[in-house]
Amino acid sequence: MKASTGQSSLAVREAILSNRWWRIADIFVFGVWLTLVGIVLQHHEPWADESQSWLLARDLDLKTLWFHELRYNGTPGLWHTILWIAQHWFHAPYAAMGVIGALCAAAGVAFILWKSPFPRPLSYLLVFSYFLVYQYAVVARSYNLLSLFLFLAVYFYQDRSRPVRMVVVLILLANVAFHGTLLAASLGFCYLIEAFKEWPKTSEAVRRRYLYCVAAMLLTFVFVFVVVRSTPDVAVFVNHRITEPPLMKLELHVAYAFLDQLVISALFLLLTGVWCFRRGKLLPFVLPFSLMLGFLMFFYSRPHHVGMVFLATISGLWLAWPTTTEMQGFPYFERLATYGMTGLLACVFCVNIWDAAVAMRKDYLYPYSGSADAATFLKRIGADKASIFGYTYGMSAIQAYFDHNIMANSPTTYYHEGVPLYATAMDIGQLQVVAPQYVIIYSNDGAITVNTADPPLRAIGYRLIHVSDGDVFFKRFVFDTDNYYIYARESWALGQ
Repeated sequence: MKASTGQSSLAVREAILSNRWWRIADIFVFGVWLTLVGIVLQHHEPWADESQSWLLARDLDLKTLWFHELRYNGTPGLWHTILWIAQHWFHAPYAAMGVIGALCAAAGVAFILWKSPFPRPLSYLLVFSYFLVYQYAVVARSYNLLSLFLFLAVYFYQDRSRPVRMVVVLILLANVAFHGTLLAASLGFCYLIEAFKEWPKTSEAVRRRYLYCVAAMLLTFVFVFVVVRSTPDVAVFVNHRITEPPLMKLELHVAYAFLDQLVISALFLLLTGVWCFRRGKLLPFVLPFSLMLGFLMFFYSRPHHVGMVFLATISGLWLAWPTTTEMQGFPYFERLATYGMTGLLACVFCVNIWDAAVAMRKDYLYPYSGSADAATFLKRIGADKASIFGYTYGMSAIQAYFDHNIMANSPTTYYHEGVPLYATAMDIGQLQVVAPQYVIIYSNDGAITVNTADPPLRAIGYRLIHVSDGDVFFKRFVFDTDNYYIYARESWALGQ
């Protein structure tokens, strides 16, 4: 008996020691994550998609922001409200935007490290994967909030006795972005189905809470619809919703969400679906994933939206993952299948870590956007005190570096994507009449190209005086340029 008691005590001490070392490892991994993101963030130049949110929050009151301007951006405004509070309550400078985005992402990463059901080594790989350590961490967008609220929702999903906290998280998730709205709707639906299965055993008080929660979610979806609904003057957003053929977008989103290659990514999805089916969690895996993929196929999407598919898949796996107690009771085949799923996920995360390493190295060494250099040049020559014409959405990224509107051909610092459209197409006749001292051309895929703009500008007396280069990185590729070409009138340029 004494020997048995001694062995038991030894096992307890070993378990405590092992758990202590894991806690130290958690803190170390989180510290490394913060350090990496912080280093790259110092060298990251925000592009127009980032600065647009900052300018909207800076220049508008909350009522106008939510119920007028956000519809032109097609998104609810939780992120914009956070930026609004940072600026109007705490007078945060533009540089704080990246820090705020990184802190939002860090909260999601911390939740993964301390609360995810995955084996710790797998969680460590996950937090250093491309979307969690770079795209939705360094690049300051509303998507930086997704991992926190999405994984909070799947964490609360298992407890059907407290629907209120689940609904609070789903409401926050729904207001991050329209993609978050779809994820909240699909998870909420699955949660409700699970609750109905347990309805006969549910107390009357909890049933009443469910009724209130369903009403709250429905009101949230109505609210989001009111905020993002398109009106006849949202011309630019509506016209750009569908770009590439849906089948092409399906292939790209499946490939680059996981293993950067279509066939093996599709095979990974198939095996994951089979495993979730065997775990009895097929619906909460398939519904968020398919709803997200369908939306991105048939509506507006860009490469950075691929991360929505990745996060939706991880959330389904989170829900299906067995506890340690379950694993101990698994028969041989089930345990082997779980080990196989662990290996597959490790492969996906390792490929994404490679993607992250390449992207972060490029962002550290090269400009992500030419906007910072362009703004610095304009300040150096005092151009903001002269007359400037700038064209297209890219001007937002320059405007954010100034505390006033420096573009004479635009009534707002942010790019208003509605009719009448300002500062979209270069008007040579207007330039001849107004004769601004400077003209800025933003060149990226779909914007005015310098090859098109240069000849007519030279013909009316402008010459190129500065070029600010930038490349928008996605995984191991450059998917877009972000260049600014600054022209000056000949007489003005000679006087500089």
